[in-house]
Amino acid sequence: MKKRLEIKELNWRPDFRDASSLPDVKRVRTSFFVSALALSLALMSLIQVGFHEYSIRSVESQIETVNAEIASRQGVHAKAIGMNNQFIEKVKRIDEINAFESDQMIASNILLDVGKSLMPGMSLLSVEFNETKTVLHGLVEASGETDSLLKQYMEKLKNIQLLSERYDEFTQVSVTRQAGTNQVKFHLEATQSGDLDGAKGKS
Repeated sequence: MKKRLEIKELNWRPDFRDASSLPDVKRVRTSFFVSALALSLALMSLIQVGFHEYSIRSVESQIETVNAEIASRQGVHAKAIGMNNQFIEKVKRIDEINAFESDQMIASNILLDVGKSLMPGMSLLSVEFNETKTVLHGLVEASGETDSLLKQYMEKLKNIQLLSERYDEFTQVSVTRQAGTNQVKFHLEATQSGDLDGAKGKS
């Protein structure tokens, strides 16, 4: 009896119901993705660290450039400050000179005006001048008309523009007979009251 030759047929596709006959591909696929993920994270970390280092180097380079520029301009800056201080000092001196000359001019004009207004027999010994008061010391011949002469002189002082613009009160402070002479020393003052200040503020 002839033995029957058994031919084992091979299936052209796997039997998914037989798990043992299927190739183990899950382990390979999972390990591949884990490795790829780890490599991606490492690469991203490396890129981040590299970018951070580049940013630091860039900032340091910019700081060095700015410091070098500041250092190069330090001399010019110091020179400019020195010139500015000199300019301010000269402006102050010019203002002081102008103020001094202005005061001198006003004082000289006042001296001329009060001198021209003197009555016969009168002379001035001194004139003290500032913004709030002008004080006049002088001599007048003693006579029965002394009081009248002083009153007339006071009225003339009131009509002097440089005085009337600054002062609104004219006072005869004292009259003193000079011993051994025929003269009387007088003390007159022109002063500024608060009312004049208010009037100037409103104008």
